[in-house]
Amino acid sequence: MEEKFEWLPSESAPKLYPMEIYNGHLFFEDGNSVYIPCSALAHSGWGNDGSTHVTGDDFKPVPIRLEVTWASFVENKFYTGSWALPKEKMTKLFKEGVVAYRTKKKKTYNQIIVGLAPGGVAVVWMYGEGNQVEIGRFQAKETQVAMKDFVPNNPTISQKEYMDLSTELPEAIKNIEQKGGIEFGLWDTYRKKYNWKTNIDIPNYTFEKIAIEMFNGERETLFDEALLKNEFKERAIPDYMSFIITNPKGIHYVFEFKNIDEKEIFNLFQQADASKPIEIVLRMNEDLSNRKLIFKQGDKEIPIKKIDLDNMWEYKK
Repeated sequence: MEEKFEWLPSESAPKLYPMEIYNGHLFFEDGNSVYIPCSALAHSGWGNDGSTHVTGDDFKPVPIRLEVTWASFVENKFYTGSWALPKEKMTKLFKEGVVAYRTKKKKTYNQIIVGLAPGGVAVVWMYGEGNQVEIGRFQAKETQVAMKDFVPNNPTISQKEYMDLSTELPEAIKNIEQKGGIEFGLWDTYRKKYNWKTNIDIPNYTFEKIAIEMFNGERETLFDEALLKNEFKERAIPDYMSFIITNPKGIHYVFEFKNIDEKEIFNLFQQADASKPIEIVLRMNEDLSNRKLIFKQGDKEIPIKKIDLDNMWEYKK
């Protein structure tokens, strides 16, 4: 009997580059499949899950193939692709699972997320308990889909009319105008990894937990033994970090850095020495004054400026 795990499929698209799946399925070895749900205009953010439908059995085999055809609205184009998935890698992750921070109990990965971006970029991730791992990056080809098939309830609408975002998502058009065009290649730039880790430098405080979300859609949550080791690791550049620190009285504080400025953080990583490890250090006095977030490589330290160091609160477990 083929091993089965409890998971659901979902879709993802960059916030300002919406898409809509026409036909998307994850296929199993026995020929059966589960469809990938999709809202009419998907733009949840790269790596963020979108629609969730309870599709198929609760426990499903590990998929071996992804087939998907979708509309890329900002390009007024359709893309299609069919690719083998790394079944062994996915099975290993399902079996290893992840530990939940609150309960300290082991759980499995419970989502397979299919991300679709301009230029025919397709990325698949597995998500579970604050951890998300890239499974593969694939390249689709342009295709044609008849509008009477794509929008059967409005068969006379033209493709250009249907994909016009001026009413539904005008900020997407504005973004492209400001950037001077669609940022083709951006999602591959996001996939570049660097040898780095986080740390704290706060007298008499211990490091309780770190949650990191990266531009490439991957996520990582470290606590207990993994955080005690706190190893340098190849990671993509972070766009979100949440530190939990604890003082000698057992009081926990959260420092959260959301929407880290893309230009500033990329410049720091790209200008660093690729042969040396990097630390991002949360530093302050014991009374939590003089707060800084430092980009550190060897003796070189650069404060990260475009962040909100006041976004903190006491955390009660």
